[in-house]
Amino acid sequence: MRESAHKGRGKTDSTERVGKYNMKESSYKSYDELPLFLNAATVAKVLGVSAHPGRCGLKYKQWPKRDPIKNYFQLPNEIFLLGLSPGALAVYSYLLCCENSNTYQCWPSYRTIGRAVKMSANTVRKYVCELEERQLISTESTTVTTRDGLKRNGSLLYTIRPIQLALDQFYEQQLAQMDAVAERQRVAQVLALRSDKCDSA
Repeated sequence: MRESAHKGRGKTDSTERVGKYNMKESSYKSYDELPLFLNAATVAKVLGVSAHPGRCGLKYKQWPKRDPIKNYFQLPNEIFLLGLSPGALAVYSYLLCCENSNTYQCWPSYRTIGRAVKMSANTVRKYVCELEERQLISTESTTVTTRDGLKRNGSLLYTIRPIQLALDQFYEQQLAQMDAVAERQRVAQVLALRSDKCDSA
């Protein structure tokens, strides 16, 4: 009885029970029968599954939605014009991430910044000095009062300065360097002319 029922089934209609899904048997029996170009329907036919994920029990999982205000921070495009070192750029990015949007300030410790950007406290200190020199941030010392009533130095208070200040200083430095190069070239030309006159005399 089972043999007659099995023989009566067609080649494309045969199914095999795998887990909780019914898997169809592929109609292709060798590699020579496979088509040259594959699409979703052809792949499904080769694998013996449905071309629609919902029909074989698979569900499309969408990416979770993220709040564009809470989960992101803005990094000014001009920051890449200043020639910052990678470490200074990483520290600056983290300070912007911690920044209060109303006061433009934050006060993470060197250790906290270092954990976030994978640096030691001394390395973070070095890049903080670089950011200060570039006019990107300003820092203020703070104090904390312990439970014993003692005052100790706290974390620095960082203020994120307008990016335009850093750009103005950067362009001024570039112009000053160009003027210095031009002045050196002018002096070299004058000295060369004098030496030529001395040689001709």
